[in-house]
Amino acid sequence: MAELSTASVNDLPDSDFAYIEDGGTKDSSGRTTPRSLRHFPIHDAAHVRNALARASSSPFGAKAMPKIRAAAHRLGVEVGDESDGGRSMTSDVERRYLGAHVKSTYEVDGYRLEARSGDDGPHIAGYGAVFNRRSKNLGGFVERVGAGTFQSAALGGYKGAVARYNHDGNILLGTTQARTLTLSTDSIGLHYDVRPPQSRRDIVELVERGDVAHSSFAFRCLNDEWGTDDTGYPLRTLADVELIDVAPVVTPAYADATAGLRSLAVRFDAAEDEVRSMAANDELRRFFVRTDNRGPAQPKPVVLAASAMLDLMARRDDPWAHIA
Repeated sequence: MAELSTASVNDLPDSDFAYIEDGGTKDSSGRTTPRSLRHFPIHDAAHVRNALARASSSPFGAKAMPKIRAAAHRLGVEVGDESDGGRSMTSDVERRYLGAHVKSTYEVDGYRLEARSGDDGPHIAGYGAVFNRRSKNLGGFVERVGAGTFQSAALGGYKGAVARYNHDGNILLGTTQARTLTLSTDSIGLHYDVRPPQSRRDIVELVERGDVAHSSFAFRCLNDEWGTDDTGYPLRTLADVELIDVAPVVTPAYADATAGLRSLAVRFDAAEDEVRSMAANDELRRFFVRTDNRGPAQPKPVVLAASAMLDLMARRDDPWAHIA
């Protein structure tokens, strides 16, 4: 089932939410109002995955988790270890690589890692992600990171995010919790600055020498937009993610497109096996072309939620403005 719009989610009954705060009133249909008191829609698999990813950083997460997990069991959604609020789930975690290497997801020059000295010791700094750059082919589709992708993560203080060398859990460089990792966004992308422990000074030296020159970020997608680019090729735009880690890496690995294909299957209510088969044959564009025999197939343009809302507001103010 494709993800519902915000308006459709607002119309869901209370039973389709994992947690309802006290203090609201009931409307004529029995729904608690205002909508802000109803948390974690769990009516389909996509929203259950979203709820599992967000629960650990929500003040209502602990109270909502029993109902979220029950919905996950009913819908066949994999659930991670309860001890970390679900962050140990690995099936939906994706990695993207930044640099000039042939395996990099985003091929960019000029954003190399740097090692510098501070009053508190050596630091490693660089960009883990860049905004609005078209990725390499990820296996039937391309991707870009929207400018607001990390906005909700930033509002939550990038809770739980860490820096690891080569994404290796055994080589921890810093954490936001201990304030040894600083994350921020600018017009270019997601910037990180990490102060490694004394025992990891060898990695600082590798960055200084240029042996380690690439960066990466790992994430769990909470919301994405699907459409086509200017050539008619399937385009996924990351709109909201849970940031897992940032990493200086020696050699990037090819990005695993499994989670992205799963998202596309959910969006178009298609079987995952069918979507994977279409991706292998470079046929995903069939989801975005006309098949009603009413003329030549036309690519479906990318319409982000923000631009769609602006368009609706403009038509509300002047309903005839869009007519030539």
